[in-house]
Amino acid sequence: PVPIQAAQLFDAASGVNVFKRASRDIVAALIDVLGNKDYFIKEYKMILAERLLSKVDDDIDDETRILELLKLRFGANSLRDCEVMLKDMADSKRIVANIRNLARPRGGLGAAGLDRDFSAVILSELFWPPLFEGACTTPEAVDSALQAFGSQYKALKAPRTLHWKPHLGVVDLELCFGDDEEAKEFTVSVAQAMVISQFEQRLTWRANDLAAAAGIAADQVAEKAAIWVNSGILRKRTDKVTREVTYELVEDPAEQQERPNACTRPDLAVMSQEQLMEANMKVYESYVMGMVTNLESLPLQKIHNMLKMFVLEPVYDKTIEELEAFLAKLVNDGKLTFDGIVYRKKKN
Repeated sequence: PVPIQAAQLFDAASGVNVFKRASRDIVAALIDVLGNKDYFIKEYKMILAERLLSKVDDDIDDETRILELLKLRFGANSLRDCEVMLKDMADSKRIVANIRNLARPRGGLGAAGLDRDFSAVILSELFWPPLFEGACTTPEAVDSALQAFGSQYKALKAPRTLHWKPHLGVVDLELCFGDDEEAKEFTVSVAQAMVISQFEQRLTWRANDLAAAAGIAADQVAEKAAIWVNSGILRKRTDKVTREVTYELVEDPAEQQERPNACTRPDLAVMSQEQLMEANMKVYESYVMGMVTNLESLPLQKIHNMLKMFVLEPVYDKTIEELEAFLAKLVNDGKLTFDGIVYRKKKN
């Protein structure tokens, strides 16, 4: 898929010296892969956001240098959103340091659990690519730190307030095993951290119970636990008769064998262009189904015109050919019928 190819080429360019020597060739190759300059910039913005949100340090020098080189080629206006994203990272670092310094003498924020390992990224949301929505349980100590930080931020930046997205956070974990306390270090998402933390309470969990304890949807357990299964920390078992899935902790370090070529990266925070399009199409589908329910039958051009008129968030920007392909999918899914002229809601 295009996003993977683009990410691989961006990775090849991430070494600044390589990028300086062959920036024109690399950018030309990316544009050839992605088709045009606008898609290149959208893809770069998505990859940049993912890298910034997955950082556990404050070093953005490489990203800043690459952006400056791209600005020379495409102009500053084309990459304004990326500039704001980098500025958000620098501003966040300064704000976190200021709040720590303000709170420490009074003991208020420090007492709430905001230590030197706590960090926050404050985003100017309109300039960032769409982020995955989600929810998960966070430990009480983390909740206290978030509330305390938010209160201090509001006092410092009134009338601004923070709206937390803790499911997008990154956690540094050190897991210890065996009598000799052998340690393994991981950088994972909050949901992945919450999954493994449940095994401090007991060694075996049924999948549904694990989802409830970690505060995630039941259908997400396999995805969030995969990093621990692939790393040899958890063992996944499926009952041959009931098909019930259970996870158990592998306590003995000698038994923890990581799968060859296992993917153990944290969850992605940023939606790809394809995922964003799929999410938007779900919104369009609700409008289309409402139209054919109220007006009974509609031709393609009429649906296209009505979507352009009424769908403002997300903005409907599809061609009539793209809409036709989308409606064909709804027909194949058994939601619409098409007689060659008009579309109707399929009757049950």
